[in-house]
Amino acid sequence: MRIPIIDESNFIQKIKSRKNPFFAEYHAFYSSWFGGIVKNPEMMLLPMDDHMVHRGDGIFEAMKAVNRSVYLMEEHLERLFDSAEKISLNLPFDVNHVKEIILETLRFANQDNASIRVFISRGPGNFSVNPYDSIEPQLYVIVIPLKSPLPEKYIHGVTVGKSEIPIKSSWMNQVKSCNYLPNVLMKKEAVDRGFDFIIGIDSDGRVTEGPTENIMIVDHNETIIHPPLNNILKGITMVRVCELARENGMKTEIKSISLADVKSATEVMITGTSLNVIPVVKFEKGVIGTGHPGAIAKKLNKLIINDIESGKHGISF
Repeated sequence: MRIPIIDESNFIQKIKSRKNPFFAEYHAFYSSWFGGIVKNPEMMLLPMDDHMVHRGDGIFEAMKAVNRSVYLMEEHLERLFDSAEKISLNLPFDVNHVKEIILETLRFANQDNASIRVFISRGPGNFSVNPYDSIEPQLYVIVIPLKSPLPEKYIHGVTVGKSEIPIKSSWMNQVKSCNYLPNVLMKKEAVDRGFDFIIGIDSDGRVTEGPTENIMIVDHNETIIHPPLNNILKGITMVRVCELARENGMKTEIKSISLADVKSATEVMITGTSLNVIPVVKFEKGVIGTGHPGAIAKKLNKLIINDIESGKHGISF
């Protein structure tokens, strides 16, 4: 077999010949490695020896812009830098620098509503597992369409299953790491089993979180409960939903949730950046509550939509 040799003379031609159906969704990309923003998806490239690529040694955040305002941006960036500290990723830039890069990339993308993915890698520098072999951390930002579940999922509710994939350790669960293989396998499990979402269970039988979502339940005292934050990633949307609940006279509590608690709950809901609050009507083969979306889930979803649309907790671009 003769393998073609690609050099500078035909490299661009080869790039243009590769068609990716998702290219139409990539609005703008910033790379600190190249030092600028590009709009052509063919140019959205990473160094192969970046430790984020071959070791998953990096962190990320996903946030959303609605009506040209990035919702809860400060909170997302705080979690991003907290993740960096947890894995001893010493950054050559501060939070204000990252914020300006994100906003400038959004301006260039020129989309009123968008999803923003922010990646900070250990940086390029050979293929070892040694983090000290990398040259310098890099920042990458990509702007893509904001996608939400179909409206009928809020009207009729969603189904959730129990994952058989072992969860990460509690320490790693608190880092939004680019090493997402367990999360990928959980999502595959949900799709293969025909569930809308899947939820992890720890070795003690306690409910944790989904691949990219948090779970909350409502008990018979109408208290909204979510798992302790020492065993899950601190969900930005989940935390804000609970704040809104308390501001509107509802009770919230943080405590361990068992499978029995989920099955006996009057309501169960899934939260996430692109989801807001979505009601669960079925867990495995059992019906949740009445089998229909509950009043509290509906109210919480309305509260967070109003919060987003008010722009009070967003940064405009």
